[in-house]
Amino acid sequence: MRFNLFLWLLVFITYFGKGQNLNMVIEVNDRLVESDIVGAYLNFETTDGTKSRNLIGYYPGELMLDHEDWKEINSELTKKITLSFNYYDHSKRNDTSLNIEVEMQKEYFDMRYLILRVYDLREKAFKKRYGCLTENDFVTEFSCPDCGVLIQCK
Repeated sequence: MRFNLFLWLLVFITYFGKGQNLNMVIEVNDRLVESDIVGAYLNFETTDGTKSRNLIGYYPGELMLDHEDWKEINSELTKKITLSFNYYDHSKRNDTSLNIEVEMQKEYFDMRYLILRVYDLREKAFKKRYGCLTENDFVTEFSCPDCGVLIQCK
């Protein structure tokens, strides 16, 4: 009897204590991001103008979301979801940082996998390829089943 109670308690905690993660990979300038992300947030805006910001985690291949995040994602009142984080590039002599904000569609959270590609337009090669698409310091592209493809300038 105690074992059954313990087993049910373990299942309950496992199921309700932790949210489901999103299978997501983030690449910056064609390199997999492993530990260079700081301050990852999901920003929510509702139909009545209320804004909220939830701290989330990222490990290569997983965007760590809890039940509160999923409640806001699936809420009919949520009209806009933005992923924001700071990316630090330590691969060059001068460390650089880039504050990235990208809007995410609700459908993205139902995908089997999601790849976010970010191109830093302060780098010459990417500025030439994608600079005509935006005035920002970066351009983003999502890869997933049924996602479009980012068009290059020339």
